[in-house]
Amino acid sequence: MKIKVKDIFNIDEGLTALSEKELPVGVAFHIQRVHKIVGGEVKTAQELRSKIIGKYKEKDLENGRVKLQEDKLEEFNKELEELLDQEVKLEIHKININDLNTISITPKTLGLLNTVIKEEK
Repeated sequence: MKIKVKDIFNIDEGLTALSEKELPVGVAFHIQRVHKIVGGEVKTAQELRSKIIGKYKEKDLENGRVKLQEDKLEEFNKELEELLDQEVKLEIHKININDLNTISITPKTLGLLNTVIKEEK
């Protein structure tokens, strides 16, 4: 399945929420495998994002924040958007929604996982 980098971050957040739930062993194993694959893509995207930020950084601020060069904001946003619009191919099996019926999930988490969940009829 092909997914944009910006969606990878959402999927990772949703999988993190799911990984904190008590699930049957088989379901938990499947979710962890999917999370590992997605996590690899997240790591790659974060590394590239950090390079882009470093390229346009003016100075470091408190709490890990940075000040960007104001005259380069348009270029920064263009490069960042280009990264987030990249498509990656994920070799994963979708998570069956019925496998999650033993736990409570927030609508937000389901929304984050929408692209990797399949519904059985």
